[in-house]
Amino acid sequence: MSEDQIRAAVASHNSTAANHGNWTLVTIKNGKPELVGTGNGVSSLSDALSENTVGLALLTLRLELEAIPDQPRNIYLQWVGPKVSRIQAAKSSEAFNHVVNNLLIPNHGQIFVKGKNDFNEQVLATRWHPSAGSHEIH
Repeated sequence: MSEDQIRAAVASHNSTAANHGNWTLVTIKNGKPELVGTGNGVSSLSDALSENTVGLALLTLRLELEAIPDQPRNIYLQWVGPKVSRIQAAKSSEAFNHVVNNLLIPNHGQIFVKGKNDFNEQVLATRWHPSAGSHEIH
């Protein structure tokens, strides 16, 4: 999959009409970004996150911000599956920087995801914000 395909998938997030729960998942294969898939809903995104891979996702949630309801927020999620070695995670970091800075844009917050125990919409809706404190999910 090319970067153009990833950009096309991300374009669905970059509209005031973006659907709540839309997600785009990218991984790195042979040093290059590859589109894993797209979908809707936090539970389907969770299902798409493999325990032995690293990935980046862009998730759109429509949230209330400053008393204004239904505001789309694009949240960047960095996934490191529990069965991923530290070496594998480190090898992906340089390519991930390119993806985050050039493909998964814009994003309004970042969350590092290490497990699925707390991976749900309620936690995501609070942890993305810069003032949230912890930006990790285990």
